[in-house]
Amino acid sequence: MFDSLSPIQRSIVFDKSGAFVVRACPGSGKTYTVAAKLVHRISNWDLPNRGIAVLSFTNVAWNEVRKKIEENLGVMVSSPHFLGTIDSFINKYVFLPFGHLVMGCNKRPILVGEPHGTWSGGNYQHDYAQYFDCASYNISDGTIPTTADKTRFHFSWKNNKDGSENGHVKRIREVKEKYWKLGCATQADANYFSLKILEKYPNIARSIALRFPELIIDEAQDTSEIQMAIIDLLLNNGLEHIMLVGDPDQAIFEWNDARPNLFTDKFNNWRENSIILNENRRSSQMICNTTSRLTTFDNPPLAVTEIIKDYDHTPEIICYDQGNIQATINYFLQLCQKHQIEVNQENVAVLFRSKSIHNLIISQPDRAVEPWVVGKYFVKDLAKGKYMEFKGYSLEAFRLIEKAVFKAINYRNYCSENDLANWVSTRGLINHRKEILNIIRLLPEPTGEIKSWVLQANTVLRANHISLQLAINEISSESSFDELFGSSTIKHDLAYRIGTVHTVKGETFDAVLLILKEKGGQGRLYRTMLSQGLKTFDDEELRIAYVGMTRPKRLLVIAVHNEQSKFVWESRLLN
Repeated sequence: MFDSLSPIQRSIVFDKSGAFVVRACPGSGKTYTVAAKLVHRISNWDLPNRGIAVLSFTNVAWNEVRKKIEENLGVMVSSPHFLGTIDSFINKYVFLPFGHLVMGCNKRPILVGEPHGTWSGGNYQHDYAQYFDCASYNISDGTIPTTADKTRFHFSWKNNKDGSENGHVKRIREVKEKYWKLGCATQADANYFSLKILEKYPNIARSIALRFPELIIDEAQDTSEIQMAIIDLLLNNGLEHIMLVGDPDQAIFEWNDARPNLFTDKFNNWRENSIILNENRRSSQMICNTTSRLTTFDNPPLAVTEIIKDYDHTPEIICYDQGNIQATINYFLQLCQKHQIEVNQENVAVLFRSKSIHNLIISQPDRAVEPWVVGKYFVKDLAKGKYMEFKGYSLEAFRLIEKAVFKAINYRNYCSENDLANWVSTRGLINHRKEILNIIRLLPEPTGEIKSWVLQANTVLRANHISLQLAINEISSESSFDELFGSSTIKHDLAYRIGTVHTVKGETFDAVLLILKEKGGQGRLYRTMLSQGLKTFDDEELRIAYVGMTRPKRLLVIAVHNEQSKFVWESRLLN
């Protein structure tokens, strides 16, 4: 594992200790470096009751570290060490055992909302209980939205002119505090309360720092203010060694309160001991030269993979016709064939920022309003579960539908694993499985419009004396199952991969077509940002584009909205 490390990587793995930052460009092998560092440290570890915690921000990221360790070390990372997400670490060692101390509840708290399960709060259209999983508190105790989809709220989320919270936000605050006292918390709440716990009870921070004297945090550019404050408290209470690894140019989760400037601040504060990993093992030098013009690096990354680095294709910028997006894709696929790149879902990707581009590719209309009704959110889980079962995801479908049935029958906003276990125990495992499988069998095939499916489902469930009454919003009743669940649940049967930039972060392809609309997700024109000389550090929309551009090894094609945009992109990237 160590033989393939570059001199810079070897310095990180064998020499670096204390508090330091690794700023790593795309394709630099940072995950491999993290895995090598952990393998080296575990191999020389002599503290049986203390361990190393290696954390990242997604299950995909930490599982990639685990995979590389298992392949090269041949063992599982186990106690006394910890490998997982930063949220799971906070939950296990801070929030779940100690949350009751600051929440005002008298029991161990329960995590609700995604990714722990769907929240079904609310009994009527504008019931603020439905927003419990869409909001939390920031580091200054202000109420903030925690969803990227602001259309979920029936009001505009903004403060009064004097800076105070408006009446809608105050009502959400009341809802949050009500459910906190009942022991319910979202993941954002868990992080908020964990900070409060460590501030109020420094002995807990000291015990964690003693238990884990060494932290390695991958994708650290995605750290929120609260998470970084938790890290600082551990440092202030005895944490001996910490390695932060990331790239602020790839921070694309500001909607989830990620603050890349925090990572940059740590790099500057620990500059004498920090390091820049600016060797690109993924892309050609031409791609490195092109994409680096958006970043704050003084020089382009150095392409170092022999069979890739000198690949002779200058990234292209073309225009696409919104009325014929397939023509653009066909051009790209022909280019792949010309360069003898086999077109499959591992090699070739068509990426985009906007879901509306996805709908154009698969000839699907945009939906303005989803059909789910407040107080009947379990219907979404039933429908999605049946759709997954129809597509062959039987186990996932069973788990989703049994929780939906629990919420519907018991009039509950959520279904925790403990709730589910107790419910199954009272029903008997065999009877429970038979009843859930019977409901799955009785639900109609998920084809056609959701309105027709709901009517059929109510008829057949009523005929079989099953007390589930389904209802949807009539405004969106013509939505099909593929529209509602196809993009998020099931892989498409296309020869190439399609997806948003967010879904492929960290992945590598031989060729990428990145399709960009005229404006980013926040409504700003790309050409205005480019003309003003903004870089990735200045605007998240440019960072999202940059992440998409840095996925390919050999071919990069950027498709933009019109000739005016094409001229500006070319002026910035290619001239």
